[in-house]
Amino acid sequence: MNEYLRRSALFFGAMAAIPFAIGFGAAWGGALGFFLYLFGPLALLGILVLGGITYATLGIIVLRQIASARDRVIVLLAAPVMLGLAIAVASPVLEVGRDTGTWTRLVLNRSHYDAIVKKVSDPPRELGTYPPFEKDNGVEYIVDNGPPVRVAFNPDGILDNWSGIVFDPTGQVMMADRIATPEHITKLFGGDLVGCRHLSGHYYECSFT
Repeated sequence: MNEYLRRSALFFGAMAAIPFAIGFGAAWGGALGFFLYLFGPLALLGILVLGGITYATLGIIVLRQIASARDRVIVLLAAPVMLGLAIAVASPVLEVGRDTGTWTRLVLNRSHYDAIVKKVSDPPRELGTYPPFEKDNGVEYIVDNGPPVRVAFNPDGILDNWSGIVFDPTGQVMMADRIATPEHITKLFGGDLVGCRHLSGHYYECSFT
């Protein structure tokens, strides 16, 4: 019985931790990470259900070797309870992983981002003088000429649905989820800004559609 419970706990514990890795990888993985974020949880759910069925079946086999009524109940409920817990924590753990990945991406690239912001802001840019997508030593970014100049770093997504780390000296991007958001905010970077959260200083994580 103890070996069965140990193996069950290891399996479902690992499955509960995988969403963190999926979220973290999505924050760093570009378009591939975006696909991972969209479809990884579905694949994980399938593995969890299959694992739940497998360990529930093994539990029934183990029951034949147990005489204690208390131990039989423990073995019988172990797989369903651990499966339920793993599914329950999957979504918040996924978001924690994505948030952690975004934070580390900003921290590790902060000086590079700051240098790009300075480059595109000084001297002031004129509308149409730069292409919409640019790269600087591996960092892709989009500039919205404003005024003020805003920069979206590492835009990742599918078609018109994308997200990125946005530099906004005004903080007005945080108005995106309000009912009556001004069009000059919702139409930043030529897209439809649907939501932002503050990261640090003038940097935000924003989503567009």
